[in-house]
Amino acid sequence: MIERTIIHVLSHNVVMAHLSSGKNSIAFGKGIGFKKTPGMMIGEGEITQEFLLHTSEVLKNYEQILNAVDVKIIGITEEVIAYAQSMLEGDFSETIHASLVDHINFAVERQKRGIFITNPFAYEIGYMYPEEYKVAKKAVEFLNEHLDVKLPEDEVAFLTMHFNSARKKEQASDSLAVVRVVSQTIESAKELGFNFDDSFSTLRFISHLKGVIERVKSKKTLQNSLLSKIKEEYGDTYVKAKVLSLMLSDSLQLEVPDDETGYLTMHLERLLQRTEV
Repeated sequence: MIERTIIHVLSHNVVMAHLSSGKNSIAFGKGIGFKKTPGMMIGEGEITQEFLLHTSEVLKNYEQILNAVDVKIIGITEEVIAYAQSMLEGDFSETIHASLVDHINFAVERQKRGIFITNPFAYEIGYMYPEEYKVAKKAVEFLNEHLDVKLPEDEVAFLTMHFNSARKKEQASDSLAVVRVVSQTIESAKELGFNFDDSFSTLRFISHLKGVIERVKSKKTLQNSLLSKIKEEYGDTYVKAKVLSLMLSDSLQLEVPDDETGYLTMHLERLLQRTEV
């Protein structure tokens, strides 16, 4: 049986523990840290969720956070992570513990100083990652309530990207790169005469565009048996889709095949038809 010794009490419901197996963890449980001090033992029955900190680099980063950030912010952030993990499928990367605490700490500091950073991709992020966005919205409400702050709406998009990156176990910059390409493509589509609003057609287009980017990057693009018919029936829209495909190719430094351009044409055509109704 693995024994756990408290290293740090982060809140009434969160502690950092050292396991007899040699690993460290972030452990969650109702009242698990209440009236507890470092050195005390906790039982498995007190734990509802637990994240192991596997690597020495992650542990080092977290120790630096513990020495630099108010323990209240750390504890509340860890509760946010536990909530997000319970609502989203898949295990989170352990790097989210240090990165999200660091992000929220600076967000709180900026808010108190009256400095607000906008997220230029908030619109696209909400459409591309609806599950994470919904959880992030609740998380920001929780942070505002428990840290007595008023974080701006743009923080929902920032947290969304942290959750998405943690689920996919990649650098946040990788996910942001995809968002940036989607945003650039939408702006180009607007210049070509397409309109985007809060409709399901817009949601489908952005989801499809995200899929195209992922398929091109992984070299697993789709075949399109209706390509000739699409070109024939929707020639004007196909030409515009081809312009967007060439822009995508330039951004990704990878070729977007005509088959994918055909599917893109159909999604653009749906946007046009909705506008004309």
